[in-house]
Amino acid sequence: APDWGGGFRVGLNQFDRFQLQQSDLRYYVIEGNRPFTDLYYSQINQQNNFIQAEFAHKFSDNAYLGLQYNLANQVGFYDHQRMRTQNVGGTVRANSRNQRYHGYFSFFTNAIKHENNHGVVADTVIDVGDNFLGRLGVASNSAQTGYNRTTLRYTQMLYNKGVDSLIKKTKASRVWRHDIRYEFNRYKFFDQSPPNDSSLYGVASVNPRGIRLFIRHQALENTLSVRQALGGTLIEAPLWTEVYLTHRWNGVYQEPTQFDVHNFTLGATVQNNPQYRLKYRLNLQATTAERQLDFYLRGRLGYDLKALGYLEAEGNFQRYQPALVDRQLYVSWDLVWNNNDNFQQIQVINFGGSYTYQLEKPALGLFIRGQALNHTLSNWIYYDGEDRAPIQAPQAINLLQVKARADLRLGTIHLDNEVIWQPVLAGGQYFRVPELILDHNLYWQNWIFRRAMLAKIGLRFFYHTDYLLNGYTPLTGQFYVQNDYLLALYPRFDAYVSFRIWQFRCFIRGENLGHFIYQRNYHTAYKHPITNFVVRIGISWRLFD
Repeated sequence: APDWGGGFRVGLNQFDRFQLQQSDLRYYVIEGNRPFTDLYYSQINQQNNFIQAEFAHKFSDNAYLGLQYNLANQVGFYDHQRMRTQNVGGTVRANSRNQRYHGYFSFFTNAIKHENNHGVVADTVIDVGDNFLGRLGVASNSAQTGYNRTTLRYTQMLYNKGVDSLIKKTKASRVWRHDIRYEFNRYKFFDQSPPNDSSLYGVASVNPRGIRLFIRHQALENTLSVRQALGGTLIEAPLWTEVYLTHRWNGVYQEPTQFDVHNFTLGATVQNNPQYRLKYRLNLQATTAERQLDFYLRGRLGYDLKALGYLEAEGNFQRYQPALVDRQLYVSWDLVWNNNDNFQQIQVINFGGSYTYQLEKPALGLFIRGQALNHTLSNWIYYDGEDRAPIQAPQAINLLQVKARADLRLGTIHLDNEVIWQPVLAGGQYFRVPELILDHNLYWQNWIFRRAMLAKIGLRFFYHTDYLLNGYTPLTGQFYVQNDYLLALYPRFDAYVSFRIWQFRCFIRGENLGHFIYQRNYHTAYKHPITNFVVRIGISWRLFD
């Protein structure tokens, strides 16, 4: 199921995993109100590294401060591949003396610069020479992407009775909540030396003197909600209900056009107390989109079998409008496509169930989880490999996913296994995934040096079956369907060693050991091969000052 519920969205989500999100903010319980610092650093070499720092301090029972920072500087191994991501975030929490009013202010700022080489020219990469990857020809040495996002958010909650920050000790049965959020997005793609043909940009090759895509998106969102516990407190009641109303204003400048979009959302959640053996949760939401009503209905039903495990069934029925870049695109001030009158709502139906069992004893540990899901996608939007343009699939796509996970521990020896079987039963020409995925992790873990150090040594194996993998077009940040290259993945092996001494952690990992055997690079996207064998190191240190 998609993460978004409905309404307007730009659709440039290719950098979401590199950005700080609201869900990344953590609130720590620190004994004695001491400052807490977490520092992390990892690198492959001096040109490819990652830094992360986190600070938290609870000044009193009524005041809390949290800060986060991370920097990813990846020059890459191929020409014109550098990516630099810098994120800063913070939060302040303040409570009233009677603990009925709680206020949370948070901010994020994310800046991303990415050089886009559109992939290597050669389909197969075979060599073991020094820096041969850097000497490979790439499709572009001039395309670049810049993306900036800043978010400010304030959340205030009013309880009918005082609660602590974790709501562990409370007699409150109702909470009123108000969220106000402002977001600023600036996306720019440009190529000052595009090719004369349409090999890279398809129908968007509108100007041989330069390709430019610029979108500025501002959003102001207000949400008012009330959560009511029926028959008890917020942690003990047998039934909880929540109703919320949201207004979202979107101010969009899609060069050269400018327009506003207003979305109104009404939603409700009903669930019982998760401490009960029978658990259920139902979510309903409807959003006024530009042309139609976007909505979803989601539900979960589970039953705790105690020593025999846990059973759960889930379902989702959803409709939502396509993103802006799917419906309408301007490049270098020219209108490339306009699908506002042609594209219909995308419909997603997911349903399935799972079974989970866990056994934990001193000499034996076992975790088993089996899951079966069926996905039906109607009016699915895919991108054509030749024109790099969006097309709405003329038939429904049906995907079956069967996942099996089994983690076994015999004393200090661990073996974690995951197998995913996902055949595309219909619409395989529009939706491409490997049918079988294998992921295994064998490691030894135990305390050494009189339990002063926790050591872990292991080998990880990853493999998936051949499939026609998707290509990537940086202009719109979308993956397109191609029929020229069949990915034959060679089994990947990673070996690693990690240690933990009190609050200090260190790891060394050798990635892609199979390169010594096959001496070639398999692809993660069309024309984008993975690197050779590399050694990654990392350290993490938690401090209580």
